[in-house]
Amino acid sequence: MDALDAATVASATNTSNNSFDDDRTSSEFASPEMPRSSVSLNSGVSRWRTKAKSDEFKLVPKPSNIQTNSSMLSELTINKFNIKSMGLIGRENEIKSLKTCYERMVEEKKEHGPSHDQSMSERSLIQSTLHKELVLISGYSGVGKSSLAKTLEKETMTTGGIYVEGKFDLNTSDEPYSAFASAFGEMCKRILKRQDRHQSNNKTVKPGDDSSSFGSRLSAALGPTGSLLSNFIPELQDILPPTRRNSDDSDSERCDFVVIQKRVKYAFQVLMKALNAEFSPIILVLDDLQWADLSSLEVIDFLISDLQNPNALMIIGCYRSNEVDDESLLLKQIQTLRKKQDKFSFRITDIELDSCDIDTVNKMIMAMMSIDDEERTRGLAEVCFKRTAGNPFFLIEFMRILHDEHLISYNLGLLKWIWDEDRIAATTMSADNVVDLLKVRMRRLPANVQLLLQYAACLGSSFATYTLDLIWREQECTTDTITNLLGEVVSSNLVEACGQNEYRWVHDKIQEAALSLSDIVTPEVQFQIGTALYHTLDENELEAQLFDVVDLINNGRVSEQHEFALLNLRAAKKAKKISAFRSAAKYAMNGIQFLPGDKWTKHRTLTLALYSIGSEVELASGRGERAEIYSNEVLKRKEYTTMEVLPLKMAKISKLCTVDLKFKETIQVCRDLLKDLGVKLVWNRAIAPFQAITMLIRTIKMAKKAPAPDDFFGELGYMKAPRHRAAMLLLARLSYACYNVDNIFLNVLSTCKQVEMTLKYGICDISGPAFAGLGVMVMLVQQDYKTAAYFADVGLAVQEATRASREAETIFLAQSFCLAWSLPLQQSLTPTADGYASGMRSGDTTFAMWNLITHYVWLPYTMGKRLGPILEQCPKVLSQMEEVSQPEQAICLKMFWQMMLNLATFPATEDLHRLEGDIFSAESFTGTETVHRAMVHMLQGELLVFYDIEAAAKRAIKDGDKFAEMAPGNFQNMLETFHRAIALFATARRTRKRKYRSQADKLASRIEGWVRSGNPNVRHYHASMKAEQAALSKKYDRAEENYKNAIVLAAKTGHMHHAALINERYAEFLREELSDEEESKHWFGEAIRFYEEWGAFGKVELLKKQLQ
Repeated sequence: MDALDAATVASATNTSNNSFDDDRTSSEFASPEMPRSSVSLNSGVSRWRTKAKSDEFKLVPKPSNIQTNSSMLSELTINKFNIKSMGLIGRENEIKSLKTCYERMVEEKKEHGPSHDQSMSERSLIQSTLHKELVLISGYSGVGKSSLAKTLEKETMTTGGIYVEGKFDLNTSDEPYSAFASAFGEMCKRILKRQDRHQSNNKTVKPGDDSSSFGSRLSAALGPTGSLLSNFIPELQDILPPTRRNSDDSDSERCDFVVIQKRVKYAFQVLMKALNAEFSPIILVLDDLQWADLSSLEVIDFLISDLQNPNALMIIGCYRSNEVDDESLLLKQIQTLRKKQDKFSFRITDIELDSCDIDTVNKMIMAMMSIDDEERTRGLAEVCFKRTAGNPFFLIEFMRILHDEHLISYNLGLLKWIWDEDRIAATTMSADNVVDLLKVRMRRLPANVQLLLQYAACLGSSFATYTLDLIWREQECTTDTITNLLGEVVSSNLVEACGQNEYRWVHDKIQEAALSLSDIVTPEVQFQIGTALYHTLDENELEAQLFDVVDLINNGRVSEQHEFALLNLRAAKKAKKISAFRSAAKYAMNGIQFLPGDKWTKHRTLTLALYSIGSEVELASGRGERAEIYSNEVLKRKEYTTMEVLPLKMAKISKLCTVDLKFKETIQVCRDLLKDLGVKLVWNRAIAPFQAITMLIRTIKMAKKAPAPDDFFGELGYMKAPRHRAAMLLLARLSYACYNVDNIFLNVLSTCKQVEMTLKYGICDISGPAFAGLGVMVMLVQQDYKTAAYFADVGLAVQEATRASREAETIFLAQSFCLAWSLPLQQSLTPTADGYASGMRSGDTTFAMWNLITHYVWLPYTMGKRLGPILEQCPKVLSQMEEVSQPEQAICLKMFWQMMLNLATFPATEDLHRLEGDIFSAESFTGTETVHRAMVHMLQGELLVFYDIEAAAKRAIKDGDKFAEMAPGNFQNMLETFHRAIALFATARRTRKRKYRSQADKLASRIEGWVRSGNPNVRHYHASMKAEQAALSKKYDRAEENYKNAIVLAAKTGHMHHAALINERYAEFLREELSDEEESKHWFGEAIRFYEEWGAFGKVELLKKQLQ
């Protein structure tokens, strides 16, 4: 320190103004949780030990030009620390790393151009590029993680992007998606501001009239999940059209917590894609990830790995490295993401922030005090470094305290900062964390401001002015206005404005310090505050602050109050609706504690409701034992009816079927509960086939007499009785369980019962897939494709009318099993894309993935589309399936992928006819599921047809209709039957053996029946069959005519694989039957041309070798 005498210090003490730069931003630094020794002020101001005596101080005359008026001093800035303007010091390398990620993302996005029009589309998986970045900033609390992230804000905003922040809170860690809710809410506010400006500039446009507005596009993308997201993001309600705001969940959705969680995650994904189209790039900063719940961590995964979002997105996650370990949810999720980054085309960058070294601390102090001489501040820096361990935020708070205690001051006479580092070192000592420092600073504030801080801390991480004002008046505090008091709190950098009349704590440690400032806010006072809010807030205000109000009341530990038990039930229902199952369980338990001992008699309905929701949400939280306690307490009471305890039993069935995968037990529980509901489902295993066929015939007759699809809904109306809707849901569960254990006859009975109940009692959300399922069974049992298509149309019409959550299932059944036999396959592409999107929105990921593989792989391959584009989609489709944990569909995809690779492989190898490779190996596959065994059988046959046609024929003789028996009704039966017939005819012509001709004729007759039934997809099949039959019968002119006709039909309809195959068959006919080598070479050349166009380069090479 400069050689200043004690008089100078005294003069500085008496003339300095103890204020700081009031403009410091909330995220300048996070508060510390130090791993090493930290500073403390013993127990507050009184614990400072001052060695200097008063008689040691002398006064020096003040310069005449310096005014001592306090109002004038308060306006000065020269005597304030320059905290806001000093920026990030000592973080140059980290800033460079972060900006490198940003520039890389933006540059790669520029190379591929804008993607606004594609963002809302769910028609195709977009070719992914590396324009997504996940940056993980770790370090101890207070090292500047948030400040580092904020260095991208200005650049992002100036380039048309958006920078938003969300923060997880330790006190609300049971409530999922909290950080996303605040971040997306901020984005919605900016959208609204932009729309308001647009409307003010265009007076002729009324709000909501512009059909091309963002709200309309977003509504179309979100579908019914828009209302679900509005539970988390209230601001979204102001953007979405009114028709989407209040859509109710279906019966099945309310009973399936797994479905709810899937819907929410996908809805966030769609919302981000839509917002990313409006703002690109988006920088989403998520602070305090160490407190994030599992659902939120999974949403990060969904957003960063979304291959359908082509826009630039960076997610920055900040977390405290000292508060996580290898077993934490966060680090486990990070490890999962590291394994996925290459496959899902995003990059992960880790930035670790340490505490600052002494040189950096010195530079920070120099910047705060605008001092250029580093030697002058070196001694002070050494003291501060020892006390704060180099933590930036701790350093700032420490400097504030030093200033408040006049250990650092600005001498207006000398126009310089003065201090005594020896005195600072002697009067300070170590502490555990920054909360002690903050409490010291808070206690220097006026008593009424301290009280205000404590009341505000009770309201959570953010609060509204009117709420705090209500509490202030209710507690009969001082006459000081809230506005004035908040102004002082804001100027002290303890809270900050986050909206109109809304404030939030600058850091959670500040809130923690305020809560522990004194024992004034006792549980009783919290209860008084909670009840005051409950009785004063209007309904909308109470709904917005429901959790905070109920938490305050519950903290009061007041027992036996029916009104508050009811309030906890309301909170539990709201928490369940947003998938906050742990919070819902807490409210259910608290609600039960508010009930009296005779609750089962005096408050029968309320008690049942609390126990029921408690069981459901405990089950959803994975705490089955607790769920059983609630459930058993209710079920042992005989006074409750089946309908009253139905939610408990449905929750149990949901767990059995979707979590435990105990399908046989599910079947038994469903049958027992159906019996209790009065639904007769006669089942006798000995005569099961007869029962099933008899009931199917009866149901078909009943359904044919029903109104036409267009009049169906108007004639039947909604199914009103809760008992009937519950039975329909049980029957649907039963059908699903039967499918998984191959109990086809009970499945038939269950499906028919659903249709009959619909016809008798009206339509519900189960009716759509029930009618589509009836269509499948009509086709299987009666081969009546026209009637099957009719019932499929009925199912789709019912689905359209109800807008229920089972659209994906209805579409898959209708398109893949019914309509594909009556309409061009091309017409199934759009519906299956819709089915995928609908399934993801509704949480039905099982049928979403069946629609996905149908749309991108099965349909294009069957239609003869180019193999290259299909193969390009395979890894992305597989990623989607793995993302939503659907291994059954993923295995089917790998099988098909490997088969197509074998066709496209160049140069060809000797084993391409075998379903073996890096993606899938039939030899090592040990799966027993029927669908997988059927797929392996079909695909091995595909390869043999193109690589070893005689082996394919022998296999066809041996196995017959094995695929049709294992996968009855699926449209791929058309392809498999045709290729099997081709192999049999080819071998029959070469060997002249009757067994091949006999089997081939049977298949040709089957194909002819399809043509007669109106199937437009098999006309070239039929022409080809007639050519083969004519060639075997030596009717060569007719054979040539039919071959050429089949080639034209195949080429005209885009079936490149069949145009190639039929050309090859015609060329062989010319060479083998007519000995016309020259003409056959031409048609072999045409076959090669079509094979090349199709992309079967392995087949091309093999064919060329054979011709040589």
